[in-house]
Amino acid sequence: MKKIENPHLLVMLILLVAVGQMAQTIYVPVIADIAHDLSVLPGTVQHVMAAYLMTYGFSQLIYGPLSDSIGRRPVILAGMMIFLIGSLGALLSNGLSMLVVTSAIQGMGIGVAGVMARTLPRDLYATSIVLRYANSLLNMGILISPLLAPLIGGALAMLFGWRANYAFLLALGIGVTYAMFRWLPETRPAITEKRHILASFCQLLADGTFTCYLVMLIGALAGIVVFEASCGVLMGGILGLSGVTISILFILPIPAAFFGAWYAGRDGKTFHSLIWHAVLSCLLAGLMMWTPSWFGVMNIWTLIVPATLFFFGAGMMFPLATTGAMEPFPYLAGAAGALVGGMQNLGSGLAAWFSATLPQTGQFSLGLLMFAMALLILICWWPLSNRVQHQDNTR
Repeated sequence: MKKIENPHLLVMLILLVAVGQMAQTIYVPVIADIAHDLSVLPGTVQHVMAAYLMTYGFSQLIYGPLSDSIGRRPVILAGMMIFLIGSLGALLSNGLSMLVVTSAIQGMGIGVAGVMARTLPRDLYATSIVLRYANSLLNMGILISPLLAPLIGGALAMLFGWRANYAFLLALGIGVTYAMFRWLPETRPAITEKRHILASFCQLLADGTFTCYLVMLIGALAGIVVFEASCGVLMGGILGLSGVTISILFILPIPAAFFGAWYAGRDGKTFHSLIWHAVLSCLLAGLMMWTPSWFGVMNIWTLIVPATLFFFGAGMMFPLATTGAMEPFPYLAGAAGALVGGMQNLGSGLAAWFSATLPQTGQFSLGLLMFAMALLILICWWPLSNRVQHQDNTR
């Protein structure tokens, strides 16, 4: 593996994004406990994740262009303060409505991490190969937090109740905010031309290649989020598994995403062939998740095996499609990162919200949505494929 410049800044960025990753999934193993304590149906608790993701995505549309104007550092600190307010509110929630609202505030704040995960690497690394490698390392590091979050959440809930999850997030957020304040430098490049926010967004969305990569990223994350939002309901409410068992099963597919991110950064493989591997993995996984429901079958294996394959494909897709979208726009990195991160999470939040309205008596709805997301990825990649192959051949 090659050396890379500014490794300490990548580590700090991983810690920042880890806060958001943990806030999204730490409570998944205890969805049934939250529902029982708040006297609601388990399926309705999915609205907590959906609200979080939608504000997490929408806020990035503000943070990105704002960071192009005033700098990355002040925007990061402001976002973290909002996250701390939301975490405190979630800890004190006495009903599902309040928990949904405070989770939305959490997402609104930590959305700054989502946009910086795309923006800071573009600030630091100029060439396509180095940027792809940096994004690969970043995604590998970020994927550690979803491995830890459900285990931490399940253990804390078993010892102290589900509210301890939000106490942990509050403490973690305070620690990371201090680290950002103390050690994070400003990375924004010198701007030679001022652009209005809407003009920047219009320029990016008018680029067909950028838009295709953006929709591919939305499909990849939406497929993962729908599984994350549904698995606690299906495993706990339908299969009757305990919170500890769910937390263990929940993390089993995540190493596949880690391996996918590592595979995406390998030397000796063309960008074109790597994306095809990612697309086909997601498509096969969606079909494998949907097919058992046609015969009324659902068990641990019919849920975990397709999810693992989808996570592998998505793990490849995130660094690859992010690189393809971000590379051509060094002086619009904040706006591009805002659209990539913001629309990705807005789309996945809407998918989770829609999933919560569908029947949760088996894996039919889950399989249908995951297959639909994989099909969307294929449709967007198809027109880019020949062009990208030609670019690979001329490099």
